Amino acid sequence: MATNKNVIVLVPNGRRQNVGVTPNTTILQILEEVCQKHGYNVDSYDLKHFNHVLDPNAILRFTGLANNAQLEMVPCTKIRSVSNVTIGIQLENGERLMSEFTSNVTLAEILKHVNFNEDLEKIILIYMHREISGVEALKNTTLKSLGLVNGKAVLRLIQKRPQSIGNISLTTSKTVKIAENFNIHKRDSGNEYSLIADTNETSECITSTGKQTQKLEELKTCSQNEERKIMKREYENNIIPSTSTDNYTGNQILLQPCNKHETDDLNNIEFLGERNALVFDQTTIQRKFRDELPDDFYDLTVDDAKILLRDAKRYRKELEEAPLLTNIQRQSNQEKRILNQLNKYHYTIIRIQFPDQFVLQGLFQPMETVQAIKDFIKCYLIDANSDFIIFTTPPKRSLNPNSRLVNENLVPCAIVYYSGSSALKLDVKEKFTDPKKVELQVANVRKSMLNKNENINNDTNTRSTFNTPTNNESVTEKGSKIPKWLNPSFK
Repeated sequence: MATNKNVIVLVPNGRRQNVGVTPNTTILQILEEVCQKHGYNVDSYDLKHFNHVLDPNAILRFTGLANNAQLEMVPCTKIRSVSNVTIGIQLENGERLMSEFTSNVTLAEILKHVNFNEDLEKIILIYMHREISGVEALKNTTLKSLGLVNGKAVLRLIQKRPQSIGNISLTTSKTVKIAENFNIHKRDSGNEYSLIADTNETSECITSTGKQTQKLEELKTCSQNEERKIMKREYENNIIPSTSTDNYTGNQILLQPCNKHETDDLNNIEFLGERNALVFDQTTIQRKFRDELPDDFYDLTVDDAKILLRDAKRYRKELEEAPLLTNIQRQSNQEKRILNQLNKYHYTIIRIQFPDQFVLQGLFQPMETVQAIKDFIKCYLIDANSDFIIFTTPPKRSLNPNSRLVNENLVPCAIVYYSGSSALKLDVKEKFTDPKKVELQVANVRKSMLNKNENINNDTNTRSTFNTPTNNESVTEKGSKIPKWLNPSFK
């Protein structure tokens, strides 16, 4: 699988230069590499794609350039001058440190300038989905390498949680200790008893870790089987998720445990209060990386063009033949959609994401108002009287406190974002739950709602069978009735 791309740059001397790039490469880095090889001044040229001059600060993943895209070096209309960049460091508590720097300053120097005296090993800086962590990366990465030559930018700062690396450090310390003991006693050939004792200790540790990995693999396979069953059942019941959950599923997977593990895992979940409140740290969720597709997968074939043309004609025909709806008809369609959602979903799962990547989850009823969510958040804030807003994105849309959740398209589940001066209480953050257990609880709620819908459908079917008469009964009733025109004397 191809992980990197190439771009072809047409140099003013008539030559073509192939440049290897990554999704995080900036346009300025491409221009610098070409100018360094052919002896041109970087500040005097720009890169042009067709009739569009590319921004030197843009990152390649957001430019929309395809693989082997052809770029052209053109003279600048205005010489690029060096200017200061306004940088804001967004801390986990919501505070933002602002200052101006030149483009040649490294990230480590920026942290030192804003008086952030923390261990650089425990710090992660995020800019445009790019994470920079570690002492060497912070000392070698400059603002210019990030594409920041002028203007303003915000860098989000996150500290590594000791809980997220606790399991890794524990396993690595055990393996290192095992290896050290084994190597030391292997050199000492005279002390056979110590070698046997240490090998027994290593075998016990290896078997314990093997049992843990076997249990995780078993839970994973069983969860995949149960997830397929739930998806099949949802397809049969024509359950369509809400459009407000687009950014919820980006890298999160709902896991359904096996029956033998389900009760144990769910019983270990400790809710913070009413509405089954849970708090988890989003940074501890391991992202699921997918294999990249080859470049020829994105090539447009003749069959693909035919399918696109057919769909476009069909969509145009539907628009032309669609009847015009009045305001009353549109309201009736909206009411039908709301009634269908109320019949399907008895609860909605709301997740409130805070700026420090902590997420607060609670269960609400679809007919409750947005004010119920705000009251729920106030119970877990440091300052309950502070003003704040909650909104959904994209696009950013503030929620009306007086509107119902089903009218705000927050059913059956949604993520809302918190913006305010206060943060979560420290004791609430310390009681955060493992994200896997949170997904188990969500899957259990969804399964219970599906079972309720099935029971309701079964009850309605049985009632309809009891109320409808059979064919034999209808025939006998018709045969027992004597028509008025029939004379009984002729019988």
